[in-house]
Amino acid sequence: MAERADPSVNDHDSKPSADKPENNIHDSNPSADKPENNNHDSNSSSDQPENNNQLAPPAFCCATYVVQVPKDQIFCVPPTENAVLAERYGNPFRCNKGKKPRRRSPRCCLCISVSVVLLVLVLALIAAAVYVLLTPKDPTFHVERVVVKNNTRPDYGITIRAKNSNEIVGIDYKAGGVASLSFKQRGIAKGKYPSFKQDSKKSTSFRVDFHGSNIVLPKEIEKSMKSQKPKIKVSLSLKMDVYARIRVGALHYGSVKFVAACDFTVDTLAKNSRILSQKCHT
Repeated sequence: MAERADPSVNDHDSKPSADKPENNIHDSNPSADKPENNNHDSNSSSDQPENNNQLAPPAFCCATYVVQVPKDQIFCVPPTENAVLAERYGNPFRCNKGKKPRRRSPRCCLCISVSVVLLVLVLALIAAAVYVLLTPKDPTFHVERVVVKNNTRPDYGITIRAKNSNEIVGIDYKAGGVASLSFKQRGIAKGKYPSFKQDSKKSTSFRVDFHGSNIVLPKEIEKSMKSQKPKIKVSLSLKMDVYARIRVGALHYGSVKFVAACDFTVDTLAKNSRILSQKCHT
């Protein structure tokens, strides 16, 4: 027959097992107090320099630090992407002062020199062509006819032909030009130059009316105006101050002044006069 277990014995045996955790907690307390002993030992060791080698290094926490470096210790570092270009072209400002900068080859220098010379020559040719084309030639003048009216205070109507010999340059004559007629360097009449436009390679005829001055006419002029047979030839001088503007297409350039002079001889100052000789220059 089986024996009945004694409950008192089981309860007594179970108590030590329940008390065992308490012993463990109690045992852990000395280990928790152990750092305090270490702190005490470290304090005591600070007074003893010979035990410094046995101490653990202090722990650093995360923080921001500012480091100041003198300017004479700051070195230039080229960017990574420009390192190849610096090596290829031999940048003299690179930080590697130990290496000498690359020198250009003589062939490269020769090519550059030849290119510069050719460029200068081309520019000189262009400037010369523009100067030849755009520098206008002076117009030429030619006396075609002379008509005299009013014997007491004569008026002289002189027909003149102006020729523009420029290839692409037009001339626009402005009003305000002064013309004078003289006999043996003595003024006998004055007139005004008309205004008109003249294209390139064109000739234009116009008339200038000269009004006699309040002077006594020379005897040669009186005889030439009154005598028809025989005819009495007279030599006269014409001078004109002409103001004009240079035109190339629709573009106008600065104003210019032409001074034209003509020395001519007529067979008579009466009707149906004819030019015998003349010499004009501008």
